[in-house]
Amino acid sequence: MTGRLLIAVCTNRIPAEAAEALSALVGQAPEGTLALVTSGLDAAAVKAHRAAFAGVVLEEPRGGSRMPATARSTGAREDDVLAFVDDDAVAGAGWYEALERRWREAPLDMACIGGPIRPRWPAGGPPGWISDPILPALTLLDLGPEPLDLDPAVTTVYGANISFRVGPLRRIGGFDPAFGHSGRRVFFSEEDEAQRALARIGLGVRYVPDAPVEHVIPQDRLTRGSFLRRRFAYGTTLGVRRARPRTLAARQALSSGGGALAAAGRQKLFMERAVRAAENLGVLYGSTRPRRIA
Repeated sequence: MTGRLLIAVCTNRIPAEAAEALSALVGQAPEGTLALVTSGLDAAAVKAHRAAFAGVVLEEPRGGSRMPATARSTGAREDDVLAFVDDDAVAGAGWYEALERRWREAPLDMACIGGPIRPRWPAGGPPGWISDPILPALTLLDLGPEPLDLDPAVTTVYGANISFRVGPLRRIGGFDPAFGHSGRRVFFSEEDEAQRALARIGLGVRYVPDAPVEHVIPQDRLTRGSFLRRRFAYGTTLGVRRARPRTLAARQALSSGGGALAAAGRQKLFMERAVRAAENLGVLYGSTRPRRIA
């Protein structure tokens, strides 16, 4: 990296709910490199953010990719890196320095770098029915203590803690607005799709272990219904982009659904199978009506 590391904190919530994520970065980021990007908020809510945050506040265009708007408004150059952090992700001490160092060490064909996303559980910790296989429903990621170059057709880094070289991201058109959260819509895979598009033009994706964030997990995300809804939504994105054959999804939905019934009384196993069934039902739904959904 020969340019700057710019940061966008993305929010669709009120200022108080984004305050900790911003505060964690204000002390790390050099002046002029941090912006808040709002999505799906009305004029009054955006005005409240501008009153609460002394830095740059941008509005994501409705129906468009947030990357071009953010890059233009921050004056990003081709050799800059643009990092995205969710409003409920709190960067650890030294996050900016570690990520900047990793980019300066990266080869020129490295287009995307992401880091760990670790849980900050509410008081009392996670419910007893949560197990490792269903943690991706909480946008958690830890691929180990060493850097890894990834094949995004198999494994991706997640959008709560991700960064892209601006030039290559512009070449692929930024993020596809058909995917990802928009306003209050829960949808997934915009950053995944960008990583796959970068790989298709011969560029790399890397996981680094030393630029972590903590994902603040509210109590209302720790319900069985929340897990099932979010995994159904994730499956819907798989169906929209035809990433899993409908016949396979149907078999897995039936198998996992039946397995969940058979596992009644064994909380962790029941939820693992129920979450898999919900994901595959989402695939069937998304592959049946992709245009209307997207």
